[in-house]
Amino acid sequence: MSAQDKLAALEALTKPITKQAIKQARIHGSTKKIEGSNENYLSGIVGGFHDDMMEDTVIAPPQPTPGMFYGIVGELAMIAATGTETNPVAAATAYLSFLGANVGRDTFLLINNTYHHPRLFTLHIGRSGRGGKGDSQQLTQRIRERIERRDSSLLGLKYSGGLSSREGLAMLAHDGHGESPAIIDKRLWIVESEFANVLSQAKREGNTLSSALRDAWDGGDIKPATKSKPVGVTSPHIGIHGNITPGELNSLLNAREMSNGFANRFLMIWAENTGFVPFPTPTPERLIDELATSTMDVIHFAKGGYPNSKNGLEMNLSQATKALYTEVYQELRRPLESDFITAMLERRAPYALRLAMLFALTDQTRVIEACHLQTALEWINYAINTVKFVFADKANNTQQAETRQNAAKIIAFLQLRPEGSGMRELINDCFQKNGSSEKINGALSYLLAENPRRIEQIEVKKSHAGRPKKIYTLKNSTDKLINSTGRAALRFNGVLYTTDKLRTNSKRKHQNVICPYFVRNLSVTKKTDETQQRRGLQNLSVLSVPVLEKSPPRPKKTSAKKGTI
Repeated sequence: MSAQDKLAALEALTKPITKQAIKQARIHGSTKKIEGSNENYLSGIVGGFHDDMMEDTVIAPPQPTPGMFYGIVGELAMIAATGTETNPVAAATAYLSFLGANVGRDTFLLINNTYHHPRLFTLHIGRSGRGGKGDSQQLTQRIRERIERRDSSLLGLKYSGGLSSREGLAMLAHDGHGESPAIIDKRLWIVESEFANVLSQAKREGNTLSSALRDAWDGGDIKPATKSKPVGVTSPHIGIHGNITPGELNSLLNAREMSNGFANRFLMIWAENTGFVPFPTPTPERLIDELATSTMDVIHFAKGGYPNSKNGLEMNLSQATKALYTEVYQELRRPLESDFITAMLERRAPYALRLAMLFALTDQTRVIEACHLQTALEWINYAINTVKFVFADKANNTQQAETRQNAAKIIAFLQLRPEGSGMRELINDCFQKNGSSEKINGALSYLLAENPRRIEQIEVKKSHAGRPKKIYTLKNSTDKLINSTGRAALRFNGVLYTTDKLRTNSKRKHQNVICPYFVRNLSVTKKTDETQQRRGLQNLSVLSVPVLEKSPPRPKKTSAKKGTI
């Protein structure tokens, strides 16, 4: 950061200072006294004003990586971008959505007891006139038309007329309605060029479109909302590709869509035109034919016996892929910068698997290799950066950032105290009495809500009346506080003492006890043996030791001879 930038930033943060104050000013980081003119004073300030004192919160748009463009998906993306303004990421996104919608429900990946099929809900985000949202779909549309002319049975239905209600969605692949027979092939690719309309409809009172789309992503049945409108769909296979501007998305996405999981079922991709090409070059027919042939081979392989057969062709992860997924799984599940961003990206893990399934199918294999998962992770990373960029104001939550910093400080402190610490120790020692209990409580709540947890809370009951003391320890600490009998204990010279036996006089402290685990060189006299023993112990942390069923008796007073314990 230049000196001029530092001055500008500082002037915005400081108040006018009198000449007398200037003469006496001392700047943190500088050892000399600043005297004289304002220019000298400000120069001194710049000297003590470090780059790390100004946090850069600007978030740049996501940038694609070569690893995203794998196999036929990469070929199509490059062809779409050649001689045009089309963003290759946007073209690949539309194609992945189309491909996933036409695979069907015969090919599956079983995770726990859930059947995952490679259908996607994708959302192309870009500014109006710059996103090239319509142009990015044209190559996929030409490929689809070519396949339809050759063998229409390979394709499911396509709909682009707009969604407004649960019933309207159900009618597109219904089980039979009135005199209309049931639609057997439930594959459906929906292209919603104005996805803002979907969000607007979802906000209407009584509209159940949002819940129907959630069911569709999960692969569940879309059941009739009312008995008067008995239109439903059994086992649909629906993929959606939507287009929206960042302004519309920010203004129309409300708290309900965030809390009910509607928003995070969409893979959000930011993409805008890559340049200015007044006369774009049409894709040659030869390339359209080649891409259509390759796409037909993939769909034929993945479709299996659908719609006559469902869940008959299982996909599996190779050993290398399992190892890679195990390595990245915690990262896919961990909380991100803010609660909002975390909620928007809650389904990173299942999306990584669905994308990996698709990339494996493009190789016409049912074994998901590490390269397929690695490509999927590149897309997940791009989607993460998209959400952070589009919702930058929500990503830079100052209060939540402070909470995470305080949480990191507590973790570092507990690593030095595996036996645990209470609130008083956290305030006095960890935060040096500079942190409010409210902020510390917020950081502790944040840590306790983590999945998996890094800390745990243990209540230490005492024999006397009063609330139990709460101790915080690292969850995987080898030296944990043990409270098996309801009383914490400490080993002192081979004897276990419960905490109620070790209450001390807080007005005086023994200064020679420096080791948090053992007591060394603690002398006692005839009159002060037990008292000094207690005072010496009052600053000790509770040691992790087994607790006896009964507390040992208080040590008897020693003789007048000096000794050590």
